Amino acid sequence: MFDGDWTGYDFSHDRVLRFADNLRGAYLGDELTFIKTPFGQQRPRLQPYAKGLIDRIWYGGGSQRSAEWAGRNGFNLLTGNVITSEGTDDFFAAQSRLIETHRAAGIVRRVALGRVIVPFDSADKATRRRYRDYAEGRHERTLSPQGERRTLFARDIVGTSEEILEQLFADPILPEVSELRLELPYEFEHEEYRQILHDFVTRIAPQVGWKAQPVIRAAS
Repeated sequence: MFDGDWTGYDFSHDRVLRFADNLRGAYLGDELTFIKTPFGQQRPRLQPYAKGLIDRIWYGGGSQRSAEWAGRNGFNLLTGNVITSEGTDDFFAAQSRLIETHRAAGIVRRVALGRVIVPFDSADKATRRRYRDYAEGRHERTLSPQGERRTLFARDIVGTSEEILEQLFADPILPEVSELRLELPYEFEHEEYRQILHDFVTRIAPQVGWKAQPVIRAAS
């Protein structure tokens, strides 16, 4: 991932394609890259080979260009609460176009929708106020495109599980995808994250189709 002079690291799409080729079994490095083994010098590659791993690569695409590129190269698409305004200032319209572009570019892959969701059913009064203040402090940025790149932000979804489910079921993008990804807010405390995850898993996720997996116990 980080080979050669650090001042010349390649952070372009070519780097991602190289990574994908490595998962398919291509050699690491160039034709002069070797490692020493008990069997002599060998060209290095990832071992053991895992069939199907290449199909489980996710690419976070926020623009039409990146969504098209991800679809054309067979990557699953992550799209969350930050995207680029292109042709519309409506966040949901822009995100719908993003998904459409990805699917039209190649083989239909998985698309996961991310939303910042903060339930506070089991939180105390002070914590609920903190969550509300956090969302209110980020609300203004959702009203119009931000910066030179005209970045669009979705609103954080904060409230009781009933309030959150009402907003999720009204989300026009949710019916377009088969996977919902919980995005957590920044700079909260460890116990607050535990509370958010607990409320989400027990009160919200089951209502949107998630089923808990049985616990796999290690052999004693």
